[in-house]
Amino acid sequence: MKTCIRVALAVLCVITSCNAGEHCNCQREEILETISEVFEYRGAWPFLTSSEPLYLMRLPMNPLIYGIQCVISTLNEENPIFPNVRRLILYTDSFQGPTWQSKSVTLTMQNKTASKSSTSFTTTDLPRFGYEFPVVFADSKCLIFWILESTVGGRRGCAWWVKKSAKDNSLWHCRLIFDFFCGVSYQQIYNKQACDHLTKQEKNQ
Repeated sequence: MKTCIRVALAVLCVITSCNAGEHCNCQREEILETISEVFEYRGAWPFLTSSEPLYLMRLPMNPLIYGIQCVISTLNEENPIFPNVRRLILYTDSFQGPTWQSKSVTLTMQNKTASKSSTSFTTTDLPRFGYEFPVVFADSKCLIFWILESTVGGRRGCAWWVKKSAKDNSLWHCRLIFDFFCGVSYQQIYNKQACDHLTKQEKNQ
């Protein structure tokens, strides 16, 4: 709650600092880059190196992903060394049956600071979605980052991931941040019933 309030107040402060008689760029992307108070919540390294499975909640409408019912990411190495981390993306495609599909990805953190935080990461393993992914927000429960290849009306779309332990929680602060900074049409990827059924089915095999 404190995190959400802090981010919201910082954003509001930047917006209201614009004088009525002056031209002011209040694009959300530009706003985020000027708020030093939220930089500590833009480090993706702790989240992406977690051994806990990560669930994809939302993606932008573009590019469309047909048939994807559940997307889970697991750590693909024991001790990642900054700035690279290898992860495995597991997903099911309704057009290909209940068998899990997999894809290995290597993510490289950018803009390293003394605290090893990062405001973006890159990968060459997801060409449909782009190469660089600026982090909007990251904490112990969720990660939200921009998909630069996806824009609607000049607004960038985002991907939203959560840890397994938080996937069925309200996470209203993550939702609020997503809606403000990524408020474009999106695809709801996570479906509790489908994911629970598929993961249970996998365990029984």
